[in-house]
Amino acid sequence: MEGLATQEVRIRRFESQDIRAISEIEQLSFKDPFPSYFLSQLAEENPDTFLVAVIGDRIVGYAVIDKWPDQEHLVSIGVIPESRRKGVGQALLDHLIEKMQTGTMRLEVRRGNKAALELYRKNGFVQTGVAYSYYVDGEDAVQMEKVIQKKAEILATA
Repeated sequence: MEGLATQEVRIRRFESQDIRAISEIEQLSFKDPFPSYFLSQLAEENPDTFLVAVIGDRIVGYAVIDKWPDQEHLVSIGVIPESRRKGVGQALLDHLIEKMQTGTMRLEVRRGNKAALELYRKNGFVQTGVAYSYYVDGEDAVQMEKVIQKKAEILATA
């Protein structure tokens, strides 16, 4: 039997029956996890930008963007521990960026989350500020953003 690391990651839209798996990933991934009702609300409000990563028949990660009038806010990317640093987070981020229209994607990430900071920097996100004592435990959040410009728009402005 192939291990999770050697199987292909498939990205698809969130389905309502995924909420239990997403909640488990949230619990495993974050010190202050979002409650399942909040995740369900995000899914309902953002059906096109709530994605899950699947290997075989197992959900191994998820990502969600909350669309705001002037930006898209990357709320969360979570990956099960045994699938971290194996391209799952990158695959989810790639799909979100591809789905996004031209504009700005913003996020907050724990100052101590080196793996996430590395992922975002590698993908062109830049630090725009620090939200001091942002998290419940008092840890600061690094605020980051990436300006997305689709090729068609780049050509039109050239």
